[in-house]
Amino acid sequence: MDPRSDHPSRRDTGRAAEDLAARFLERKGHVVLARNLRVGRGEIDILAEIDGERAVVEVRSRWAASDAGSPDPLDAFDAAKARQVRKLAASLPARARRVDLIAVRFHRHGVDLLWLPRAG
Repeated sequence: MDPRSDHPSRRDTGRAAEDLAARFLERKGHVVLARNLRVGRGEIDILAEIDGERAVVEVRSRWAASDAGSPDPLDAFDAAKARQVRKLAASLPARARRVDLIAVRFHRHGVDLLWLPRAG
């Protein structure tokens, strides 16, 4: 827990979001090959086999303090972040052909998860 709020820490929120994203992909029949994969100075959240293609899956998450005006995890995946993730994907020994995004929003009523294939 973050001592400044009623919500889990940013690190715990990110870890929970990655767990949810990995389970979501596996329930869809995809294979999670690696998680938190260090590549140079960066990290790939999830490396997966999706529909016969190697994919880097970026997971973005936010804890919504209220239903209105809460930060959107999609806002955290801007053009600069997309470029960074594509660069990491290209530097893998077995190149990933696609970059997907899974946005997870935690709120008092539960969790919203949005998967955007080929987002980057």
